[in-house]
Amino acid sequence: MPVNWFMEIHKWRLSISEEKLTFLEGATAVLGGLALNWLLPFTLGDVGGRLANVKNKKRSAAILMILRTISLIVTAVYGSYAVLFYLDLSYYYFFLVAVIVIILALLLARIYGLKDSRTFMSIILISLGRYILFTSQFMLIIWALIPELPIHLIFAGVGWIFLFRSVIPSLFGNFGVREASALVFFEQYLDPSTLILLPCLLIWVINTVLPSLVGAALIFNIKVNIAQ
Repeated sequence: MPVNWFMEIHKWRLSISEEKLTFLEGATAVLGGLALNWLLPFTLGDVGGRLANVKNKKRSAAILMILRTISLIVTAVYGSYAVLFYLDLSYYYFFLVAVIVIILALLLARIYGLKDSRTFMSIILISLGRYILFTSQFMLIIWALIPELPIHLIFAGVGWIFLFRSVIPSLFGNFGVREASALVFFEQYLDPSTLILLPCLLIWVINTVLPSLVGAALIFNIKVNIAQ
């Protein structure tokens, strides 16, 4: 979990390098935004947290949208495999998704600016690395708690869960969407299917609740310093 959020903080600082944020400022923006998501719907807290301490809010907001689009593209590729697996469809559809992803990536590169292609590629690699990290984390937790599930099924199930968590708006740190989508996917493979709720709740606590507490502490500390 610390590595996961360290990568996200580094990615945000790298993407708006002209702002010259310190690591503490980047951590406050990212983790503070995560904490604010508990108060504001549809991850608006994340937007507010990241734009609160930047000078060029218009450019930073545009970059944040690009970062979210990159994350959504990665999630869509992995999720498309999960959907094909669940619906027992031909994997030829996956190549169609790959072509669409390449086109979107080129468009994003154009928007971000080809002059800064090295930074853009670094952001892409960090996004991929972070996705692999928390996907592996979730898979390990499911495998540890429900060892009878085959690994390829866990792999597809995690992709399914992350896809629906990303495309369906929700409140309170995506609580509920993750669990409902997990029940839908694992219903035909797990008896009782409610066993999948424990790893889902655990990953939610690890990757959302605990970092939110850190973010709330950072925001509170900044307010106290300003007041003094």
